[in-house]
Amino acid sequence: MKFTFYLDNFLARLQPQFSSVKFGRFVRFGVVGLSGVVVDMGFFYLFHANFLMQLTLSAILSTEMAIINNFVWNDIWTFSDISQQQNALMQRLSRLAKFNLVSLLSLTFNPAIVYVLFYYFSVNEYLAKVVAIASLFLLNFWLNSRVSWRIKEQPMIEYIEYTQKIPNRLMYEENKRV
Repeated sequence: MKFTFYLDNFLARLQPQFSSVKFGRFVRFGVVGLSGVVVDMGFFYLFHANFLMQLTLSAILSTEMAIINNFVWNDIWTFSDISQQQNALMQRLSRLAKFNLVSLLSLTFNPAIVYVLFYYFSVNEYLAKVVAIASLFLLNFWLNSRVSWRIKEQPMIEYIEYTQKIPNRLMYEENKRV
């Protein structure tokens, strides 16, 4: 926890913004992504080298393990302000589902990139895996910022309360005219 505090303070001092996204959030997303790389590469090695699974299947399974790791850490740390506002179980499950859908792009393109680099360009399979992960990082950040951890402008409960007051306002306006 102390490391997180120091990292957050450091990031607060580097607060330039680009495209209305705080730099600190982007860096935290990157740190979480790096932990995902470690998880991904570790499981990829375990599946491919130790369990002798096919290259593509190893890439798919290791990517899914990294997706789960990244969701948990992004929810706890990167987007904690939004997670705290939307902390009901169904909201968390909704974010997990959205995160998995966004990550489906990675799950789809990641093995394809590994396959093409390895079989067509003779790139080492582990280097091919790193290239695939890096190439999808920016797309994942952009989509997850706008889909998985999006703050709705007016929550549904406020909207319902607002619409329930409308008939009362109309009656008040009609009584005023009489």
